[in-house]
Amino acid sequence: MAIAFYVSITLALFAGALPAQILGVLWEMICSDLSVEIPYIALLKLLGGAGAVAAAIFSDKIRRYVLARDLIVGAIALEAMSLIGFSMSREFWNLGVWITALGFSLGLCFTLICYLIRATYSRMTSLLFVVSALGTFSGTAIVSYLLAPGRSWRTACQGLAIFQIILCMIIFLLRRILVRDVAGILRNRRKEAGIERQRRREVLIRERGEVDERSRNAFLVRLMFLYGAALCCGMLLQSAIHLTFSAQVSDGNLSFDLTKCILTVCGGMAAGRVAAHFFRKKPKRAWGIGSILPLTGIVPCMIAAWTGHGNGTVWFLLRFAAGCGGGMIFPNLIQTEDERFDDEAQTALTGLLPAFYLGSEAVITPFVQSMSGINKMAVCASAMLALTLFMGICLVLASAWRKKR
Repeated sequence: MAIAFYVSITLALFAGALPAQILGVLWEMICSDLSVEIPYIALLKLLGGAGAVAAAIFSDKIRRYVLARDLIVGAIALEAMSLIGFSMSREFWNLGVWITALGFSLGLCFTLICYLIRATYSRMTSLLFVVSALGTFSGTAIVSYLLAPGRSWRTACQGLAIFQIILCMIIFLLRRILVRDVAGILRNRRKEAGIERQRRREVLIRERGEVDERSRNAFLVRLMFLYGAALCCGMLLQSAIHLTFSAQVSDGNLSFDLTKCILTVCGGMAAGRVAAHFFRKKPKRAWGIGSILPLTGIVPCMIAAWTGHGNGTVWFLLRFAAGCGGGMIFPNLIQTEDERFDDEAQTALTGLLPAFYLGSEAVITPFVQSMSGINKMAVCASAMLALTLFMGICLVLASAWRKKR
């Protein structure tokens, strides 16, 4: 029965991540169909990011009245409904409403899964989140496949929504057929996790003392740095997709496809999260390696920009290395809780980090648009280098503040 629970969580992560990157693939078609200006995508992504943050804020109150595992099914169903509503939109404000709903449901799904994994199988977080990268990979591939014969963007959205509904029904049936056994498994896992956390709490109290005002202030400062790291991590991954695509098109490669960027970065994320699983007992080491990995792509890209010998291999390396580094850092950030603090403090860490991570696309999109007409590889690599350094600084400061407590 534990295997069935794993399967249901895996399917939920996969289904929830399917529509994460399809807006960029479909946007040019949507613009030509609805007579919308291309820069308006920044507003839509801002609405989607706001929906994700709102979902993280309200999810703790919602799950007090509905079981988290049932809410996950509802969040995936809401994603499918939002996709269908999006495909039926005839005005820009309709797109805004459905994108906000899609961001809310996506943020709710990932936040609840983080809660559930932390309460039960927290040691498997990175390995389970490999499936979310594969879900984004599959969703983008499915949309591209549906568009290939010349179908409209509406058909592609509806096809992806139908696939998501089928997965949602499978998850629901697993939940209902095994309801008693799964509930028993969850109770036992929560009990075991609670005992383990209590033991760690006693050890921490012996080492650092009881929680006082100074410790609380240090915890809040550390959360701020972790939020900054999550935001930079998401922006780095979005830059590896959209910024490199914009730079490559500006360099004259007009036939290049955004889908390839998304698939490469998602493949790197999956590889990075598999690697991070082996560092689950030493998250700081995973943070360090994850911060260094993007440099293995950024440095050759900058050298190529200086020498004028950039090619597809350099861009591929940059995207894959950035994806691998980001995959090692997130979701490892949600495994850094301090058991001395109450559930409310842990909720802030577990809930808001995915929201900041998901909302990063709204921040990076205006910058990508401002790059239009600018050259290109050097600016792109410099921007990603700045993000990587700032992310590393946030992680170092978060580790330093943890020692102070």
